[in-house]
Amino acid sequence: MSPAMRRILWWVGSVAAGLLVAGLALPRGLDAGAVALGVVFGCLDALVAMGLVLVFRSNRVINFAQGAFGGLGAAVMVMLVVAGHVPYLFAAPVALLVALGSGAATDRIVVRRLAGSPRLILTVATIGVGQVVAALQLGLPALLTKKLNAFSKYTTPLHGLHFSIHTTYFTGDAVLAVVVVLVVLVALAWFLGRTDLGLAIRAAADSHERAVLLGIPVATLSLVSWTVAAGMSGLGTILAVPLVGQNLGQIIGPTSLLVPLAAAVIARMESLPVAFAAAVAIDVAEESIFWSYPRSSSVDLGVFLVILVALLAQRRRIGRLAGALGEQLSIREVRPVPVALRSLPSYQAVRAGVGLAVVAAVAVGVPYTLGPSRLFVAASAAIFGIVAVSLVPLSGWAGQISLGQFALAGAGAAATGSLLVHFDMDLFLALAISAVVGATVAVVIGLPALRIPGTYLAAVTMAFAVPVSSYFLSPVYFPAIAETDVVRPVLFGKVSLQSPRAFYWLCLALLVVALHLTRNLRASRAGRVILATRDNELAAASFAVSPLRTKLTAFAFAGALAAVAGGLYIVANRGLGFSGIDPELSIDVFLMVAIGGLGSTTGAVLGVVY
Repeated sequence: MSPAMRRILWWVGSVAAGLLVAGLALPRGLDAGAVALGVVFGCLDALVAMGLVLVFRSNRVINFAQGAFGGLGAAVMVMLVVAGHVPYLFAAPVALLVALGSGAATDRIVVRRLAGSPRLILTVATIGVGQVVAALQLGLPALLTKKLNAFSKYTTPLHGLHFSIHTTYFTGDAVLAVVVVLVVLVALAWFLGRTDLGLAIRAAADSHERAVLLGIPVATLSLVSWTVAAGMSGLGTILAVPLVGQNLGQIIGPTSLLVPLAAAVIARMESLPVAFAAAVAIDVAEESIFWSYPRSSSVDLGVFLVILVALLAQRRRIGRLAGALGEQLSIREVRPVPVALRSLPSYQAVRAGVGLAVVAAVAVGVPYTLGPSRLFVAASAAIFGIVAVSLVPLSGWAGQISLGQFALAGAGAAATGSLLVHFDMDLFLALAISAVVGATVAVVIGLPALRIPGTYLAAVTMAFAVPVSSYFLSPVYFPAIAETDVVRPVLFGKVSLQSPRAFYWLCLALLVVALHLTRNLRASRAGRVILATRDNELAAASFAVSPLRTKLTAFAFAGALAAVAGGLYIVANRGLGFSGIDPELSIDVFLMVAIGGLGSTTGAVLGVVY
């Protein structure tokens, strides 16, 4: 019996045992309709998960644009069927071709150009690709037609079929989704197992270097893998729209990628059958839990724990693979000005004059030239700037990609909001306590996360941002941070932060403090140790440097700065909305820093301003 078949049987047995335990433990028992609905959604999520596995096997990267490919195809489908009244059977191939084309274009334009770069660099590039594809998803319907509502839905030719399983109502749309997925699975198994191209993809996944030496066209295999993966995501999303609808005003972000990512991680990013079985099992568990506890936040937390436990359970194998792939994030620092030039009085005068002029223009000119709404944007830019600066020592210097940095800001927001509302505490003291809370949360997350190297760490931090928003920052659990509870305090008994100008000054001042602290860290021994550990962990350890302690130092420092920014964030918005802090903000701020430069604090701030 093959290892893949053994893992599938193990998962089937685990699911059966889990369903038995759920039927006995859940308050409302196990509902057959909920299980059937979980199977339907699991089949659709499995297509996205298997696409993630295909891309990882061909390029050794986690494709964070996988969900966006499907969103673009679904948007085109809605545009054709709902607004253009094109028949479903004609519109579906066109929408699928758009998804396939987006995957092929990504390989040609991005993947091929970064083929020789570290894998984490390419992983970051997929985040940017996801943003571009999401922009197309949002812009195409508005550009081509005005007849679409924000939430649109279409039906399939089998919609007239109706039936019920216990208390759950189904239509033929669900039947078509399951049938199409099963056909795709058979076709994919035939392609990978019976065709020369499919066998070459499997061989290249086992040993990329050996495939190159044998003359296998690896570039062509990468193109096929990205195209097929994007098509699978597009097909899954197109089939899901008749069941759950499509919000054209909202991009498909980290939340929708959580279950497919968990399934792909459980499959060790290599086994398509295990990815399929895991996706179905997770969705069945989700629907069963939701049947007794109708809160999606509990499900988000459970999926995050599944990802974390699955990665920790196989960390030894992942560590060997990551080391072989050279997945260390390599960031070039900004080249310093030559010593001979720095010593010239003319250079020093120009540098000091330009710096003072810029600071004066921002600090003095902005508050007096902008209205209240623009001042709020400027203050928000300063808050985002603090979060961006916190990423420089963590990602730029320590080489640890964090796609959940705003989740740490959320911890600071919850602490500051609670202290201000319940204890009427001084704002600066509340921010100081929030910094300690953020550092503690960062260390708690960092302890298990740092046992997981490379691109897997990015997956864990992204998954962490989702339950923080939906579970830990929900007003249900933190009533003190409801939308209108936090009142901007008065500083020193004289300066009211109700004034947009005063609040802008405060945010700007704390941004300057964050920049100063970060630059001091870089100049200290701790900063030099962080860089040395990133460049050569084994060599640093030979000098009695603890890599784990060094990385946790970077996590704690970054968490403290992000938490202070979160405290300002909740004061700026006078609380948090029902949805907490959008996980997409973590990806946005990471892209800001990547644009400005991960190795430079000045570049991080410029990226935010841009």
